[in-house]
Amino acid sequence: MATRRSDEHTRILRQSIVSSARLRGLSISDIYALFAKESIINPRTNEPWSMATIQNDLRELENQWKEEAMKNTADHRARVLAEIKEAKASAWKTGKLSLVLRAIQQEVDLLGLNELERMGVEIALANLLKGLPPEIADNLRAALSKRVAERKNLARSGKVIELNRASVNG
Repeated sequence: MATRRSDEHTRILRQSIVSSARLRGLSISDIYALFAKESIINPRTNEPWSMATIQNDLRELENQWKEEAMKNTADHRARVLAEIKEAKASAWKTGKLSLVLRAIQQEVDLLGLNELERMGVEIALANLLKGLPPEIADNLRAALSKRVAERKNLARSGKVIELNRASVNG
């Protein structure tokens, strides 16, 4: 049996409300109560929508969200990269180097530019440690981990000099 247009329209509107409510953290029973409070009813029966209908809507919506996320990851990444580049350009124009550096770091993270270098270092280190006695290798790993953590903390606390660009009248 084909779905009537009015039924499809009703389903879309109901799922829109269910989606919005779920994304605001409401449970199935909270959504059911919201429907009752707002008199959102099944127009065919003039009865409240059942919790099973709400649960089915949520299941369908969550599957749609997962498919959308998987399908458009490249699109999302491209859009975010364009936004980061725009923010970086604006930061350059205003002379806010701390924002420029943050944007660059976000680009590096988004594109995974440090991953290959890090993986190469980890492979070389693993090969080096493989030939050592286990207690020495464990001590070296601990020392290196501590040193890396110290460097990360130092980098986070470093001060950035803000540049104020003077306008040039010519």
